[in-house]
Amino acid sequence: MPALRSDHVEVYVFRRRGRRVEFLVLRRARGRLAGVWQPVTGTRERREAAFAAARREVREESGLAPKRWWRLEDVLVFFDPESDALQCVPRFAAEIAASDRVRLSREHDAHAFLAAAAAGRRFLWRSQRRALVAVREQILAGGATARALAIATRRT
Repeated sequence: MPALRSDHVEVYVFRRRGRRVEFLVLRRARGRLAGVWQPVTGTRERREAAFAAARREVREESGLAPKRWWRLEDVLVFFDPESDALQCVPRFAAEIAASDRVRLSREHDAHAFLAAAAAGRRFLWRSQRRALVAVREQILAGGATARALAIATRRT
């Protein structure tokens, strides 16, 4: 039986422009998945908490400092043949201000802000398209679920 690991995080960054919600999508510049569009993704550092990794990855990959954060109710589980392990990936949603500007790292060569359906069409993985639906249902719909999934943060 493969081991269970939690080495990665995913973050679905969005902004509100009036009634319209736009999601940040990033295009990988190099490596095995060059040219693939994705949300913010990254690897946790040794002994790094998942939420700390999510904040760091958003800052490193986009230069953004979201004003609000939520965890998503479900995690992604997939088999990683390189490590012969099941990966358990915590997922987060993060809201930025409409006026915030992206500063890409060398890991990505393009970005766009798109409605959920358009963002989903760019994603390679069905699990990422399902996560966009989860953000809409769990976070953007508001209510008790969104409040329960909110992550309290200190302004730094």
